Amino acid sequence: MSEFISVIFCRRCTSRYVDISQWSDEGNAILQCRSCGYREELKGFTLGRCRVSSVELQTARDTMAKKNKYEK
Repeated sequence: MSEFISVIFCRRCTSRYVDISQWSDEGNAILQCRSCGYREELKGFTLGRCRVSSVELQTARDTMAKKNKYEK
């Protein structure tokens, strides 16, 4: 049985280098793209880390959710 994870990409530059840069006063994660600097608050979720192959990462990038189009 395969295991699946979700990967967060920056919607502005499609970089995979997105991290939690700080926490809001309400306890929400503030995500920041290390490539372009874009920041956004993430409510109700957090991030985890694992190692994936470059092929798996490219598959995640190829199936990246876009407005009105996404993998289910």
